[in-house]
Amino acid sequence: MSDRTLIAIALDYPLALRGGVSVIVESLLKYLSPEFEILLVSPDEPEELRRHPAFTRLTGHIQFHPARLTRARAREFGDMMARRGVRLVHFHAGGNLEWGNRRGTKSPLPFLRRAGIPCVFSAHQISPLLEGYCAKESSLARKLVLLPAVWTACTYALAHASCILTDSKHDADQFKRQYPLLAGKTGFVYHSRLDANEAGAPTDAGREKLIVSVGHVAFRKGQHILAEAFSRIAAQHPDWKLVMAGPVLEPECGDQIEKICRRFPGQMFLAGSHPAPRQLMRQAAIFVQPSLMEALGLALQEAMFFGCACIGTTAGGIPELIAHDETGLLCPAGNADALAAALAGLIRQPEQRRRFGSTAPASIIQKGMTGQAMAASHEKIYRRFLHHE
Repeated sequence: MSDRTLIAIALDYPLALRGGVSVIVESLLKYLSPEFEILLVSPDEPEELRRHPAFTRLTGHIQFHPARLTRARAREFGDMMARRGVRLVHFHAGGNLEWGNRRGTKSPLPFLRRAGIPCVFSAHQISPLLEGYCAKESSLARKLVLLPAVWTACTYALAHASCILTDSKHDADQFKRQYPLLAGKTGFVYHSRLDANEAGAPTDAGREKLIVSVGHVAFRKGQHILAEAFSRIAAQHPDWKLVMAGPVLEPECGDQIEKICRRFPGQMFLAGSHPAPRQLMRQAAIFVQPSLMEALGLALQEAMFFGCACIGTTAGGIPELIAHDETGLLCPAGNADALAAALAGLIRQPEQRRRFGSTAPASIIQKGMTGQAMAASHEKIYRRFLHHE
């Protein structure tokens, strides 16, 4: 097998979106392009993609919209990959029900299997069993009626994948419980865009009295809980500020946060997208990941790597990042009282902040949470299935 085997990486989000899944793929392109020719399949507009810094790492691009999948389009996808000479397809999906999996006959996976092309399917969020396949406001009765058909469709589609990957052990275990027939082909790879060579001696010197949270603003990300928690201690710590950076995905969540921020002008900010979030992490004394649902938490991973004292919730894979009271603090998800207490404690204890900032970076490297380690894991998986074509 040539070191420059043609593989396809298929995204259900535009690479240019620069969200969690997109930046993971961007990191993979950086480290895998010397080993493989990579064809990107994504909804990106060609002109916009050509301006993307990762464009030069691609062998080619096919604009494809997974949201518009039909059975005919799924078959066309398989035929297209075969005609191009693609030897393996790696799907990166926002959830396990994407890429037509909620309607198994619309998934490209069975057609790729018939064409003899192995597939890796990365589900970057595992939907709770009763969510993700109908409107959120649907009644429990409707969800229960639809569940057997959706469960069967997802099982059928993903049974044609060579391997199913999640972002954390938590999500892999959750998926195995929900889809036990697929447990034997399910595992996890810690994703990261961190460069192991950037790790340096962390320092508390020069850090500001600043609490930062970075991520898309949405209820599942929990910034509204963080705003409420800080509002309970802000008056006792007037020299501390809270900055929540990231685009607002759910306006109702943004409005709720803004309402709290207006009570503390000059001390609480919903800042929108920040041009240099890593610089914020290097400036801030405290970073908070207040998520109610989280596969792993890339922003938290980066804040720990850069020596920021961190607080996370017990949601999803976050406890795989933070060892409580060793590399950071953990709070129950959705508990504003507990988060307020944790914040107040870290504010009052600079020595604890320094200790977390010192122990956290090494823990990230030890767990293989770097771009190099992620790419090496993927390459090993790819070559295993390519060898058995």
